[in-house]
Amino acid sequence: MLIEPPIYLTALMQDFLIAGGKVQVREFHETEEISRLPERLVFNCTGLGAKALFKDEELTPVKGQLTFLLLQPEIEYSVVPGRLYMFSRQDGIVLGGTHDEGNWSLDVDNQIRDQIVAKHKEFFDSMRAC
Repeated sequence: MLIEPPIYLTALMQDFLIAGGKVQVREFHETEEISRLPERLVFNCTGLGAKALFKDEELTPVKGQLTFLLLQPEIEYSVVPGRLYMFSRQDGIVLGGTHDEGNWSLDVDNQIRDQIVAKHKEFFDSMRAC
């Protein structure tokens, strides 16, 4: 089963707010600050910041890079050939397939983008011979 994040996350946030939930963006420097919060339930959305906040020396980033193609309404399927993946969505087509352990960079790597597109092209071109 696949979900479309822009649709699902918007609906989830609306349901949360309708039910009385509140979103507060805060910066924490020590874990003790979290324990002093009056809320009984706190969602940890610190991402890579959890390494410093929780002094977790085992946390290792894994960078995955996505490439988005323009919407093509005639494409109504997804494929997962090997380590690649392509998901058709209402806002475009998502291409992926990278897994770079230990990479802290948040920057787009144009060379990786080009490799993702080339590998997908190679996969679809191979189907022409069938």
